[in-house]
Amino acid sequence: MAVQVMRSMMTDAGLRAATRADLPGIWRVCNAAVENTLAPGRIEDDEAIAQLVSSGGGWVVVEDGEIVAFAVGDAKGANVWVLFVHPRGVGRGYGSLLHDTLVEWLWTNGLDTLWLDIGADTKARRFYERRGWRCTGHSGHGHVRLELSNAWSRASGP
Repeated sequence: MAVQVMRSMMTDAGLRAATRADLPGIWRVCNAAVENTLAPGRIEDDEAIAQLVSSGGGWVVVEDGEIVAFAVGDAKGANVWVLFVHPRGVGRGYGSLLHDTLVEWLWTNGLDTLWLDIGADTKARRFYERRGWRCTGHSGHGHVRLELSNAWSRASGP
């Protein structure tokens, strides 16, 4: 339901699965980030491709033919690997749409708890905490580990 509501907010944008061909657009969004930045070259194309096709899944939001947001999750590692929104796409619901899509996908892979590493004093941390993520401790270099539990999975039991 939340995904449908968010989609209605995106007039000329669409959500789709990420592919290898999306890497230039994905890097453009990464390099435009103003918070939780990744230095160019910190993640190589091969590592990103592995996350997209081996153990993970990824999605992009395309607006007017350009990628404006993306997210990648790792089902084997049970984590949100990365979620970025280009500054021109902030406030349009793209981050929420990607978050909800990614988390739903990770839950369908049988995971009970997800984790991510995020800057301790960032808007991104507050974004995740508003969606139920809880801080479980410091992970070094000014970052904290956040976790999200699948309450439905625990409630349904064996």
